[in-house]
Amino acid sequence: MKTFNQSLSRRSLLTGLTTGGAALLCGGIPVMAQSPTKLVFMEPFDLGLEYMHEMNAVVGGHFEKQGLDVTVTNARGTAVAIQQVVAGQASLTRVGALDLIKAAAAQDTPLISIATSLQEAIFSLISMKAAPIKTAADMKGKTIGVASMGGGQENTLNLLLASGGVPVSDVPRQAIGSSAGNIEILKQGRVAGFFATVENTLLLQRAGEPIDTWSASQAAPMPGGVIIATRAFAEKNPETMVKFVRALRESALEILSADTGMILDRMVKKFEISANADRAFRIEAIKAYNGLTIAAGKENVMRNVPAVWDKAAELITKANVAKVADIKALYTNRFVDEASK
Repeated sequence: MKTFNQSLSRRSLLTGLTTGGAALLCGGIPVMAQSPTKLVFMEPFDLGLEYMHEMNAVVGGHFEKQGLDVTVTNARGTAVAIQQVVAGQASLTRVGALDLIKAAAAQDTPLISIATSLQEAIFSLISMKAAPIKTAADMKGKTIGVASMGGGQENTLNLLLASGGVPVSDVPRQAIGSSAGNIEILKQGRVAGFFATVENTLLLQRAGEPIDTWSASQAAPMPGGVIIATRAFAEKNPETMVKFVRALRESALEILSADTGMILDRMVKKFEISANADRAFRIEAIKAYNGLTIAAGKENVMRNVPAVWDKAAELITKANVAKVADIKALYTNRFVDEASK
């Protein structure tokens, strides 16, 4: 394996050209981005454990088994990753469903989700056990911390408020970044609660912090990870889409059933994973993401579940986050149905 040490983004990606028909590059986008068998899969950020399905599809030989040569690279955020797909410089990317919905409303090239890798959002609301926030109504008049203004966490906050009928103007928000260290801001009373990722939530729980936590998807259902392509590329290459989804699905099912430590050890041999380096923590994180993978039932692994998308569209419209003309136009189960046979 040849290793590159270049950095492509603020959440730098990492390492290597893998053997066996799947490659990971840091650097320029290969010209074969729109080939039916040589694919560029662009992660929007670095390789956190939420991208375990893709990493395991490489190291577990699932892409190779399907005859696919997959190059995994990364971008400087979801907007850039989506634009690389639109421009034909990448074949597919993986973003949150909310990112797809907003992008579809903002530009002309039709995009489509060919699979859902995480059935629930990765964000949880953190508050102190001594002053827990349990519902949207509990947020009235309280400042909530979000990673950035206008970003995914603030949008999630607005969806939660819409689900509880709470006016956005009733809940101040403050940009505090995304870190487990935000617990100190919470303890100081500068915010009454803040949003955290799966891994940051785990860090706080393992540290024994006196927190109350609940998943945003409990009140605002939203697919947390969707695999997207342009509709034109998907329709032109249906066999490739089936093979790609089948590889991801088999990868996900293997992670669910195999020894978690083995899966982790195999991935770290090929990839520089950005999560906390503690092995026990990483194993817990994989198990937590497994929970999001099967949140709609094991039978729906990689499926776009219509009921979840419908509810998400309803709240997005109610919260005025984006215009949703036809949510069903943004996903298809054509390929996952075939891949599941």
